[in-house]
Amino acid sequence: MLNSIFTIYVWGIVCILLFFLYAIARFYEEKSGRRSHYMLFLIPIVLFAIAAIRYALVGSGITGDFLGDLMRCIGGVVLGGTGIFLLGLMIGGRS
Repeated sequence: MLNSIFTIYVWGIVCILLFFLYAIARFYEEKSGRRSHYMLFLIPIVLFAIAAIRYALVGSGITGDFLGDLMRCIGGVVLGGTGIFLLGLMIGGRS
């Protein structure tokens, strides 16, 4: 029971931090006029939140649930790709 509460709590904090990254990307697109694809940051937020809820309900710990692991994997890949794209956009040269 306590493990489930901590799982929801920690992944909730991760989702809040990802929302700040979403807001930064949105602000950058509005102010610079360059397309940052900020909406893609919502995909990992949703997938991580659903996976955390699934882990809490199944009670399998941090791994062991195929669907939860798959959602975290897809969310991580999307987050990595969009994060690297945003980093290159923000610190890269003008195109």
